[in-house]
Amino acid sequence: MCFSAEVSFGASAVITTVGIVAIKNSRQKEQTFFAMIPILFGIQQFFEGWLWLALQNEHYQFLEPLSTFGFLIFAQLIWPVWVPLSCLRMEKNKTRKKIISICLSLGVFLLLLLSYRLMVYDVSAQIDEHHIFYQVGHFKSTNWWSGIFYLLPAAIPFTISSYRQVNYLGILMLVLFIIAKVFYLKYMISVWCMFAAVLSLYIYFIIGKEKDGR
Repeated sequence: MCFSAEVSFGASAVITTVGIVAIKNSRQKEQTFFAMIPILFGIQQFFEGWLWLALQNEHYQFLEPLSTFGFLIFAQLIWPVWVPLSCLRMEKNKTRKKIISICLSLGVFLLLLLSYRLMVYDVSAQIDEHHIFYQVGHFKSTNWWSGIFYLLPAAIPFTISSYRQVNYLGILMLVLFIIAKVFYLKYMISVWCMFAAVLSLYIYFIIGKEKDGR
């Protein structure tokens, strides 16, 4: 699987457009955060598209720091909080809300911890084997335990939701996470976010089914 600036920009355009339509189709204000997920993924992929250009063309090198941090802010700071928050806003079951709230608390903790890492340690990105390899200090994405710790707020809330279609979204994300870990371990951050971005298109159909009352 080869990624490139064209793939990132193309994914950004399609996913953002679908996200805008999903927001227009959402019939409840509680769904807004959930419907916005494709748009946020579209912005994230837009940052990675510019990073590809910066790493491949010296004329765009000035964009490398902004693009690197822009992508990582979404990957490491926004998603662990946004996912449980979006599920919490839609959830009506009290028990499930409590569990999702725990996931949100963990997400806030990750936001603070990873924010500290991004501010204190050296951040770098480089193209390797047709993928972008991100590194923050001496921390690596090749540890299984760190990935599981990240999934608790960034994907598990979908599987806890009372909405069956949202559960399917969470299960698919977990499957793609395993695939990314097994086959693209070194490039986990980039590949996982691309998989999740494409999968976020499913949110359009979830919103559509809710709108139709099916």
